[in-house]
Amino acid sequence: MKKRGLRRYFRKLKQQKLPEDLDFSGSEQSWFDLYHLHIDDLGVGNSSWKARKQHLDALFELAKCVREKLIAYPKNYQFWIEVDESDSREDAIYIHTPNPNEDNFPIRLGFDEGLEVKNNQLLRHLEEKDYLMEKKIMTDADGRVGITYFLYKKELGMGIEC
Repeated sequence: MKKRGLRRYFRKLKQQKLPEDLDFSGSEQSWFDLYHLHIDDLGVGNSSWKARKQHLDALFELAKCVREKLIAYPKNYQFWIEVDESDSREDAIYIHTPNPNEDNFPIRLGFDEGLEVKNNQLLRHLEEKDYLMEKKIMTDADGRVGITYFLYKKELGMGIEC
């Protein structure tokens, strides 16, 4: 992305909203099969810590909107945020419910203990958030192996831990 458009890009990033077609009504058509929202499709957050932090702040603001919708959601659900240690494009908010596509609810994620973190600045930033946090070794779409952080709230939906 050209530097000239960054100011406008970050201004729009802060105004990110939930897609209007998300159905939190609880009707028969209201379900989520590992539905996720990404903030940084272009990878702009990978250019510097300042850019990454702005994307993370936008991600957590959008997660707050999702949480507000889920509080009144009448069905069982799981909610979590994934943050990739080295690639901002992989960061996402997840919603998962029983669904007609596959019998994969609830998702249970086994986490890895004692992982050596490379990005301490990111870790400190995530530790400041009001979420429980776990780590797992994951392989991304490009085949790169790295640490992914899973952030969730115990009192919000069903857990994701084994």
